Amino acid sequence: MDKIRCFKVLLVLVVLMVVKFYEKTNRKNIISIIDQINEFTSSSSSSSYLLSKTTDEIIETSNLIESNNSSTTIGNRPSFESTKPRRKNVLFIIVDDLRAQLGPYFDPDHPDYFSKVKIQTPNLDKFASESMVFKHAYAQYSLCGPSRTSLFTSRRPDVTQIYNNRRYWREVGGNFTTLPQYLKNNGYLTVGLGKVFHPKNSSNNNDPLSWTEPYFVPPSVDIGLLPHGRSQPWLPVSDSEMEFTELVDISTTKMAKVLLKKLSENFKIAGQPFFMAVGYNRPHRSMICPERYYQMYPLEEKNNFLANKSWQEPRIRQSVQIDGVTTTDGRRYLPSDKLRSVRRAYFACISYIDNLVGEILQRLKELDLSKNTIVSFISDHGFHLGENGEYAKILTTEVANRIPLIIRIPGVTDNGMISSTIVEAVDVFPTIVEAAGLDSVPLCPTKNTNVRLCTQGKSMMPIFRNSSHVIKDEAFSQVKRGTGMSYTIRTKEFRLVDLAIREKGDVSLTWPPDTNYTELYDHRNDIVEQVNLVDHPDYKDIINNLRQRLHKFVMNQIQ
Repeated sequence: MDKIRCFKVLLVLVVLMVVKFYEKTNRKNIISIIDQINEFTSSSSSSSYLLSKTTDEIIETSNLIESNNSSTTIGNRPSFESTKPRRKNVLFIIVDDLRAQLGPYFDPDHPDYFSKVKIQTPNLDKFASESMVFKHAYAQYSLCGPSRTSLFTSRRPDVTQIYNNRRYWREVGGNFTTLPQYLKNNGYLTVGLGKVFHPKNSSNNNDPLSWTEPYFVPPSVDIGLLPHGRSQPWLPVSDSEMEFTELVDISTTKMAKVLLKKLSENFKIAGQPFFMAVGYNRPHRSMICPERYYQMYPLEEKNNFLANKSWQEPRIRQSVQIDGVTTTDGRRYLPSDKLRSVRRAYFACISYIDNLVGEILQRLKELDLSKNTIVSFISDHGFHLGENGEYAKILTTEVANRIPLIIRIPGVTDNGMISSTIVEAVDVFPTIVEAAGLDSVPLCPTKNTNVRLCTQGKSMMPIFRNSSHVIKDEAFSQVKRGTGMSYTIRTKEFRLVDLAIREKGDVSLTWPPDTNYTELYDHRNDIVEQVNLVDHPDYKDIINNLRQRLHKFVMNQIQ
């Protein structure tokens, strides 16, 4: 019996050693591929090389180097033990400047004719049929840096102190733990590709603390380096031009598919779960994508691109100038032909991204990971295409702050679910953590600058159990206006906007007693926010109530 017992113990030790060796070896493979490609992209002499090399060729080269270099080491990167029991993997897809206008959000009864245009997104349509679609999800700031920081830290902009794309929250707000960092601290391999955080200064180059592996920066060149030096912000890329380079989102997709295979092997053999974040640049300007996607939206079908009505009440807005296009009057209207062109380009880019997302989801299925992987699809904020006479973002409107949010949880959303209750981007972090089976993230105290891990959101998991469940009655967003801040509260029925003033040298905000900077829209009969009801006598009590709720909430955030 002693010999049998000893043999069993020895056998177990051998198996554990094999698993551990495989885990380390596979991580070396992942690290080697990313390091090799990042080495190409960081070299100042590589741009001409990249013009003639695709991601496929560079990956093939790095694999060859990897197979011939048995001395590759992990260096100072931590080595993780196998995680048991197995937790769910997370695939997190974030898209830049994508408004809630894609297949799953199509509304033929929308009063704005433009919003009745059905965008061709067959892959996201299928994904949505197996997921929870949140119809009323809202960003906390309609600009990339502040919005993404808020999303991944689950803190609001007045806590992160991020109001532009130039500052890093760990330096000006607090050393807040991010979603991938939390998963990393709980034994996950965490991998980032493309535009996840806003790059460069606003994230200290993609927030190194969030990842267990080197961050992947796509080996692509901007459209301006293509033949003829194109600079117009919307143009299709012909097949002949594609021979010279590879668009950034295509590169990101190819790399994501390669890394999924490596992560899959590690998960199945060593049991270590992964978090992969894939960030897409389009439909952000420049709205560049392959020509075939433009052909889906013929420009001559002018009825699909009718301009919206202008506001009945003027608003004080920050001007956003479109690249190289002069507007026709002081209210920043785009000429109708340019407006049709930019809308067409925007729609084409959505279909382009849909195809790339479909490739990643298909690879997930081929690797038999769909049943073990949570998939989240989200945008950082919305985007105006002429509605209310506006173009782009940095606004407190419905179009600028409402975002697509679709989450698939295996075994929970298999038959598809839809929720019309209000949720916010700050709710995503605690939701993913709970869905993955990790310990819940604690709620933030009122003063939380020095608290590394907490959430100002709420887990949406109760909504997955009952799609009509309400976790909050309102959503809050904001944008900076001069020395002040424009805040908005969105309830089920109304949107109110109000401006807080910070005089030069002051540290606190004050609210003007009048309503000169206040807007109110009744979404029961004005979902396109055309009529400002701030001076309507029948809405006086509603305005006062919403202003009090908004002011109280904001002042609690900035204490």
